[in-house]
Amino acid sequence: MNSMRIIIESRDELRVVDLSEVLYLQASRNYTDFHFTDGRVKSELSNLSFFESKVREGMRREGIHDPFLRLGRSLLINTSHVELVSMKLQKIAFRTNPPIYLAASKNLLAALKQQMGEEGAA
Repeated sequence: MNSMRIIIESRDELRVVDLSEVLYLQASRNYTDFHFTDGRVKSELSNLSFFESKVREGMRREGIHDPFLRLGRSLLINTSHVELVSMKLQKIAFRTNPPIYLAASKNLLAALKQQMGEEGAA
């Protein structure tokens, strides 16, 4: 994935986030947790919808393929890091060392599997 950055501004700081290093974003009340490839988790004050629109806007502006898929109300997954979608185990495995796993419902996994399959066929 090409390097794509978003800027997160708060009253006290400005943070640059390289989206190629983000595995997924997870809603957590009024915050969004950014989960990174190296295991770091950073919480930012704003809801998931806000960051989803920021990501989509940046990808469109740069003309970069958007690998992020929204799963339900609380997850935005970077599919470029997904290695396995297991319906049986109800988990997503990310291509990290060691692998990072994320539990998800069968309905969300079915949607992810279908969307990723459509991307692969395109």
